[in-house]
Amino acid sequence: MTRLFSGTATEPGLKFALMIRDLNLALSRHSSPDLAELGLSQAQIPVLAAIDELPGSTGCELAEATHTTPQAVSQILARLTECGMVRRESLGGRAMGHHLTDKGRTATYAARARFGSLTESFLTVLDDDDQAVMIDALWRVLNAMVDADDEKPQRETGP
Repeated sequence: MTRLFSGTATEPGLKFALMIRDLNLALSRHSSPDLAELGLSQAQIPVLAAIDELPGSTGCELAEATHTTPQAVSQILARLTECGMVRRESLGGRAMGHHLTDKGRTATYAARARFGSLTESFLTVLDDDDQAVMIDALWRVLNAMVDADDEKPQRETGP
């Protein structure tokens, strides 16, 4: 039986955070077979989506865009390049820009479509009004978190 860690929390902030985690794990479990069929992993989808939205981005820019470490993005990019979904382009020096190949674009759009269909099938437990309220509320929380990230002072990286 699947354990929902959010079911035991009583504090609203903790319950919210654990529910998001539980939802993410459940979505990952349900989407993994479709992604595997496309030759993709759960970790690769945000990187492919970021490259699609920000063509020519460096690994550091993709790490920031996906809230992932540069090391993890570097490993994901290496695999995506090896399998022909991403093309690297020199930006001068050691910097490399990343672009989707036709194969990568096709896989990205197919993954988004399958993921969208999967989530829609689970949203049927909510009527249209409840879906709109939930999406609006989550959007406001997400924007508040992003705004808080933007307000944090940036660390100095050198003298």
